[in-house]
Amino acid sequence: MKKQRTELGTIIDKALSRQGVQQNELAASLSQSPSYVSQVLRGNKRPSALWIDLVADTLKLNDKQRKELHLKAARQLGFKL
Repeated sequence: MKKQRTELGTIIDKALSRQGVQQNELAASLSQSPSYVSQVLRGNKRPSALWIDLVADTLKLNDKQRKELHLKAARQLGFKL
């Protein structure tokens, strides 16, 4: 069964859509494999704070959007915020 997107993955997907960027293009911009990015978006890999910042920079997210990404990533890691 295919694993659904996490909240973090959904937010990143929406940002990609708004920017007109494909997931494989994001992966290339981050010097990551498309498989790795997909695994993070599905919750199979744990993103670092640096990775989240790189995604936010690449997608030119504002401070509020960046904070939301960090909060969703922290929750995905099990932090109670």
